[in-house]
Amino acid sequence: TIASRNDIKLGIVSPDGRQAMIEHAEQFKSAGIPFVFDPGQGLPMFDGPDLKHFIELATWVTVNDYEAQMLSERTGWTHAEIANRVQGYSITLGEHGAEVWENGIATKVAPSLASSVIDPTGCGDAWRGALLFGLEQGWSMARCAALGNKVAAIKIGHAGGQNYSLPASILE
Repeated sequence: TIASRNDIKLGIVSPDGRQAMIEHAEQFKSAGIPFVFDPGQGLPMFDGPDLKHFIELATWVTVNDYEAQMLSERTGWTHAEIANRVQGYSITLGEHGAEVWENGIATKVAPSLASSVIDPTGCGDAWRGALLFGLEQGWSMARCAALGNKVAAIKIGHAGGQNYSLPASILE
Protein backbone atom coordinates (compact mmCIF):
# COMPACT_ATOMS: atom_id res chain seq x y z
CA THR A 1 0.00 0.00 0.00
CA ILE A 2 0.98 3.62 -0.45
CA ALA A 3 1.36 5.82 2.61
CA SER A 4 -0.77 8.94 2.88
CA ARG A 5 0.46 11.67 0.49
CA ASN A 6 -0.29 15.31 1.21
CA ASP A 7 1.74 16.48 -1.81
CA ILE A 8 -0.63 14.92 -4.39
CA LYS A 9 -3.91 16.76 -4.99
CA LEU A 10 -5.66 14.22 -7.20
CA GLY A 11 -5.26 11.21 -9.44
CA ILE A 12 -7.04 9.42 -12.25
CA VAL A 13 -7.76 5.75 -12.87
CA SER A 14 -8.16 5.37 -16.60
CA PRO A 15 -7.95 2.45 -19.03
CA ASP A 16 -5.10 0.08 -18.22
CA GLY A 17 -4.92 -3.60 -17.43
CA ARG A 18 -7.83 -4.89 -15.38
CA GLN A 19 -5.84 -5.67 -12.25
CA ALA A 20 -3.81 -2.46 -12.51
CA MET A 21 -6.99 -0.35 -12.54
CA ILE A 22 -8.31 -2.14 -9.46
CA GLU A 23 -5.00 -1.76 -7.62
CA HIS A 24 -4.60 1.92 -8.55
CA ALA A 25 -8.09 2.76 -7.28
CA GLU A 26 -7.44 0.97 -4.00
CA GLN A 27 -4.02 2.61 -3.64
CA PHE A 28 -5.43 6.10 -4.19
CA LYS A 29 -8.17 5.47 -1.63
CA SER A 30 -5.80 4.03 0.98
CA ALA A 31 -3.40 6.98 0.48
CA GLY A 32 -6.22 9.49 0.90
CA ILE A 33 -5.76 10.83 -2.64
CA PRO A 34 -9.01 11.93 -4.29
CA PHE A 35 -9.31 10.49 -7.78
CA VAL A 36 -11.33 10.41 -10.97
CA PHE A 37 -12.58 7.04 -12.16
CA ASP A 38 -12.53 7.20 -15.98
CA PRO A 39 -13.09 3.64 -17.20
CA GLY A 40 -13.27 4.57 -20.90
CA GLN A 41 -12.70 1.64 -23.23
CA GLY A 42 -11.68 -0.45 -20.20
CA LEU A 43 -15.27 -0.50 -18.91
CA PRO A 44 -16.22 -3.80 -20.62
CA MET A 45 -13.57 -5.63 -18.53
CA PHE A 46 -15.63 -5.09 -15.38
CA ASP A 47 -18.91 -6.50 -14.11
CA GLY A 48 -21.46 -4.75 -11.92
CA PRO A 49 -19.84 -5.51 -8.54
CA ASP A 50 -16.41 -4.36 -9.84
CA LEU A 51 -17.86 -1.10 -11.15
CA LYS A 52 -19.79 -0.48 -7.93
CA HIS A 53 -16.52 -0.93 -6.03
CA PHE A 54 -14.74 1.62 -8.24
CA ILE A 55 -17.56 4.12 -7.75
CA GLU A 56 -17.51 3.62 -3.98
CA LEU A 57 -13.76 4.31 -3.94
CA ALA A 58 -13.75 7.25 -6.38
CA THR A 59 -14.21 10.93 -5.70
CA TRP A 60 -15.37 11.71 -9.24
CA VAL A 61 -16.58 9.59 -12.16
CA THR A 62 -16.37 10.66 -15.80
CA VAL A 63 -17.71 8.78 -18.81
CA ASN A 64 -19.11 9.49 -22.26
CA ASP A 65 -22.78 8.94 -23.02
CA TYR A 66 -22.28 5.37 -24.29
CA GLU A 67 -20.18 4.44 -21.26
CA ALA A 68 -22.74 6.07 -18.94
CA GLN A 69 -25.43 3.79 -20.30
CA MET A 70 -23.21 0.72 -19.89
CA LEU A 71 -22.22 1.81 -16.37
CA SER A 72 -25.87 2.15 -15.38
CA GLU A 73 -26.81 -1.19 -16.94
CA ARG A 74 -23.96 -3.07 -15.26
CA THR A 75 -24.37 -1.52 -11.81
CA GLY A 76 -28.16 -1.31 -11.88
CA TRP A 77 -27.80 2.29 -10.66
CA THR A 78 -29.34 5.35 -12.30
CA HIS A 79 -27.19 8.38 -13.07
CA ALA A 80 -28.59 10.02 -9.95
CA GLU A 81 -27.67 6.99 -7.82
CA ILE A 82 -24.13 6.99 -9.21
CA ALA A 83 -23.87 10.75 -8.65
CA ASN A 84 -25.00 10.42 -5.04
CA ARG A 85 -22.03 8.15 -4.31
CA VAL A 86 -19.35 10.56 -5.54
CA GLN A 87 -18.48 14.22 -5.26
CA GLY A 88 -19.05 14.74 -8.98
CA TYR A 89 -20.19 12.76 -12.01
CA SER A 90 -19.75 13.92 -15.60
CA ILE A 91 -21.14 12.52 -18.81
CA THR A 92 -19.75 13.93 -22.04
CA LEU A 93 -22.27 14.23 -24.85
CA GLY A 94 -20.03 15.00 -27.83
CA GLU A 95 -21.30 17.93 -29.87
CA HIS A 96 -24.18 18.29 -27.37
CA GLY A 97 -21.93 19.37 -24.48
CA ALA A 98 -21.93 17.57 -21.15
CA GLU A 99 -24.09 16.72 -18.18
CA VAL A 100 -22.55 17.09 -14.75
CA TRP A 101 -23.85 16.08 -11.37
CA GLU A 102 -22.87 17.72 -8.10
CA ASN A 103 -24.70 17.51 -4.79
CA GLY A 104 -27.44 15.44 -6.42
CA ILE A 105 -28.20 18.09 -9.02
CA ALA A 106 -27.73 17.56 -12.76
CA THR A 107 -26.60 20.50 -14.87
CA LYS A 108 -26.41 20.59 -18.66
CA VAL A 109 -23.24 22.32 -19.83
CA ALA A 110 -23.58 23.85 -23.28
CA PRO A 111 -21.26 22.70 -26.04
CA SER A 112 -18.59 24.86 -27.61
CA LEU A 113 -18.95 25.01 -31.35
CA ALA A 114 -15.98 23.78 -33.35
CA SER A 115 -14.78 26.00 -36.18
CA SER A 116 -14.14 22.83 -38.19
CA VAL A 117 -14.44 19.08 -37.71
CA ILE A 118 -11.33 17.25 -38.88
CA ASP A 119 -10.48 14.44 -36.45
CA PRO A 120 -12.21 13.37 -33.22
CA THR A 121 -9.18 11.30 -32.12
CA GLY A 122 -8.11 12.59 -28.71
CA CYS A 123 -11.17 14.74 -27.97
CA GLY A 124 -12.01 12.69 -24.89
CA ASP A 125 -8.43 12.96 -23.66
CA ALA A 126 -8.47 16.72 -24.25
CA TRP A 127 -11.74 17.01 -22.33
CA ARG A 128 -10.40 14.96 -19.41
CA GLY A 129 -7.21 17.02 -19.33
CA ALA A 130 -9.37 20.10 -18.84
CA LEU A 131 -11.37 18.26 -16.16
CA LEU A 132 -8.20 17.40 -14.25
CA PHE A 133 -6.89 20.95 -14.59
CA GLY A 134 -10.13 22.39 -13.25
CA LEU A 135 -10.44 19.93 -10.39
CA GLU A 136 -6.86 20.70 -9.38
CA GLN A 137 -7.85 24.39 -9.32
CA GLY A 138 -10.85 23.60 -7.08
CA TRP A 139 -13.43 24.44 -9.76
CA SER A 140 -16.99 23.13 -9.89
CA MET A 141 -17.73 20.27 -12.26
CA ALA A 142 -19.75 22.64 -14.48
CA ARG A 143 -16.80 25.00 -14.88
CA CYS A 144 -14.48 22.05 -15.58
CA ALA A 145 -16.92 20.74 -18.21
CA ALA A 146 -17.20 24.14 -19.87
CA LEU A 147 -13.42 24.25 -20.24
CA GLY A 148 -13.42 20.64 -21.44
CA ASN A 149 -15.99 21.51 -24.10
CA LYS A 150 -13.84 24.44 -25.30
CA VAL A 151 -10.66 22.34 -25.46
CA ALA A 152 -12.39 19.45 -27.25
CA ALA A 153 -13.91 21.89 -29.79
CA ILE A 154 -10.42 23.17 -30.57
CA LYS A 155 -8.93 19.66 -30.71
CA ILE A 156 -11.50 18.30 -33.16
CA GLY A 157 -10.39 20.91 -35.69
CA HIS A 158 -6.93 19.33 -35.93
CA ALA A 159 -5.67 15.99 -37.25
CA GLY A 160 -4.02 13.67 -34.73
CA GLY A 161 -4.47 13.30 -31.02
CA GLN A 162 -2.20 16.12 -29.81
CA ASN A 163 -1.55 18.39 -32.79
CA TYR A 164 -3.19 21.53 -31.48
CA SER A 165 -2.39 24.39 -29.17
CA LEU A 166 -4.66 26.35 -26.89
CA PRO A 167 -4.98 30.12 -26.95
CA ALA A 168 -4.04 32.06 -23.83
CA SER A 169 -7.67 33.22 -23.68
CA ILE A 170 -8.99 29.65 -23.13
CA LEU A 171 -9.47 30.27 -19.40
CA GLU A 172 -11.64 33.34 -19.93
